[in-house]
Amino acid sequence: MGELVISKVDKIYRGRKTAVHAVKALDLTVKPGEIVALLGSSGCGKTSTLRMIAGFEDVTSGSITLDGKPIHQLPPAQRGVAMAFEAYSLYPPLTIGENIAFALKASRLSAAEQESKVRAMAGMLEIDGILGKYPSSVSGGQQQRASLGRALVRKAGLYLLDEPMGQLEPQLRAILRGRIKHYLRENACTTILVTHDQTEANALADRIAVMEGGELQQYATPAELKARPAN
Repeated sequence: MGELVISKVDKIYRGRKTAVHAVKALDLTVKPGEIVALLGSSGCGKTSTLRMIAGFEDVTSGSITLDGKPIHQLPPAQRGVAMAFEAYSLYPPLTIGENIAFALKASRLSAAEQESKVRAMAGMLEIDGILGKYPSSVSGGQQQRASLGRALVRKAGLYLLDEPMGQLEPQLRAILRGRIKHYLRENACTTILVTHDQTEANALADRIAVMEGGELQQYATPAELKARPAN
């Protein structure tokens, strides 16, 4: 997995009369295999940052490189990035199993290997009982886990998780945090997690980037943030 380097990145949303400076001169490096959380309240710039990395938002200025390769001007499909959306984004005509397997269609895995991977991922996320159902017939939490499974099951240079467990009940979230962290570590997945939940950030991340007002306030381990907060 590659190293992600965000260098002096700005994001400005321009309206007819006003402009919003959503992300301000952001410098951030994510090491290969590291899990980093972007933590902050709504409007702090964390989701804009994630969308720029994914290619869904243009970078106003600055650069983003993955494994030494500039990706900020590439189309999303060419960036080698897997993303789980907060809003699920599942394909309605496909079953839950087919949605998860869709990410493997471009791989060289046999049909049997693909099915094995899908079943293992579904088991980890506690959705193995709904693989034959369609998104419209399952709950929001199940859809969210299917979206997460579709992102994690594929091989990518970087994994972007946007509030991946926001719709889940607390007990299930606690169980899945441990499983997901183990999976990410075991597979050396370079990962960025966006969350407003301090508990989730502390449980999952190796380092946390605290953002407020579009600016990076502090970037440190959970222990360092607790012992020596910058502000």
